[in-house]
Amino acid sequence: MFKYYLNRLGRLLSSLPTTIYFNFHYLPFRQAVKLPIWLRKAELKKMKGKIIINSDEIKSGMITMGFREVSVYPNSGVMWENNGGTIIFNGNCMIGNASFLSFGKNTQVEFGKDFRNTAALRLVSYHGIKFGDYARLGWESVIMDTNFHPIYDMERKKFRKAGGPITIGDYNWFGTGCKIMHSVNTPERCIFGMGTIVTRNCEMKSYCVMGGSPVKILSENVMRDYE
Repeated sequence: MFKYYLNRLGRLLSSLPTTIYFNFHYLPFRQAVKLPIWLRKAELKKMKGKIIINSDEIKSGMITMGFREVSVYPNSGVMWENNGGTIIFNGNCMIGNASFLSFGKNTQVEFGKDFRNTAALRLVSYHGIKFGDYARLGWESVIMDTNFHPIYDMERKKFRKAGGPITIGDYNWFGTGCKIMHSVNTPERCIFGMGTIVTRNCEMKSYCVMGGSPVKILSENVMRDYE
């Protein structure tokens, strides 16, 4: 047990310079001195935009990114690329190792209270993403609010929709390998099974397990007990 805590302290100390820079770059001084955001092995590709923390209590390490929470993925930290977007944290947030976060210049991404992903998150936002409270994203989750490459409809003589905001309801749980595409709006208390591809035309209901492609309701009147 002593060795575990000693190793953890070593990881925190090695992350301190980047953590200090990140906090003082993005946060007001009174928040930054508390170091509410901790980074591990962070590749800071672009540092534009802004970060807002909406919480009654600002405390050190309430937001972590890149720390190794599970051993089955490389200890490669987190890549941060912000081209000008606004990122809002409404409470504690965990984004695990081997994760990549990319934000467009006009987007707003909001994390609800107690957001958790323990490894390998791929998040790309150019239109806007809002997570409800207590959202859980499993390993290798991909959430993208843009296709980047719109398809031209020759009959209608216009481009088809290739992006749109995403809203994730409270207490949503996405299993390993889920892909959440643009313009999705999920209700509260949804569970999505491993590998589910969630699009805006999916059939979705609260207190249900959904899965497959196209998405089907697999089980009703169920919920995850977060306690």
